[in-house]
Amino acid sequence: MGQMNWGPIIGVIVGFSLSQIANIVAWLISSRKEKRLVRFLLALEIDQNLALLHDYWCNVSLPPDEDATTKGVREVEADRLAQRAVEIPLPVLSDKGFNSQLSALPNALDEREIRLTWRIYEEVAQVQVLHAWLVETAGNPTRGEECFPSASRAIRSAGLFSATFKTKKAGAIMDLRRTIEQLLAAGDPLNASESPVSSHSPTSGSSVT
Repeated sequence: MGQMNWGPIIGVIVGFSLSQIANIVAWLISSRKEKRLVRFLLALEIDQNLALLHDYWCNVSLPPDEDATTKGVREVEADRLAQRAVEIPLPVLSDKGFNSQLSALPNALDEREIRLTWRIYEEVAQVQVLHAWLVETAGNPTRGEECFPSASRAIRSAGLFSATFKTKKAGAIMDLRRTIEQLLAAGDPLNASESPVSSHSPTSGSSVT
């Protein structure tokens, strides 16, 4: 019996192994690239929302023009802020990037990042709900008082201002203020560097607490 020539067989095995290794390496590179792109997309959207909210609330919370003696009156100041919050259009806040990447979140983010990112978008949604309610109330006060929006989990965990004010409108604007200030203070959980708005969170310019 002639000696078997193992050369071609070994060559096939080595070639197959190298091909599989190349596929695995390509998959790892593609997977890492996808994770980076998901994080980048969400970070861009979050940073954009925070920047828009920062500018919006800076305009809403400008110091009052009236006599300084009114600054200490909680209801008066809350009413002023509510009026300005309605007069100044709320910028368009986006969650399209987040919704489009929901299925990719478990692979791109760890558990803590998912929880923090989810909270960011939950609070952004609460800002939109409270602002919409204030706008509706400005046009129809009776209906607004009857249809006060329920707070999100993020707001409930921090405590509502609504119950401490005489009117729901005053409570709503304080809830709106707290939500925006919490968002700006927290910054972008996906951005390793400090968010440009987190260290410059606007205050209401009032004595309302």
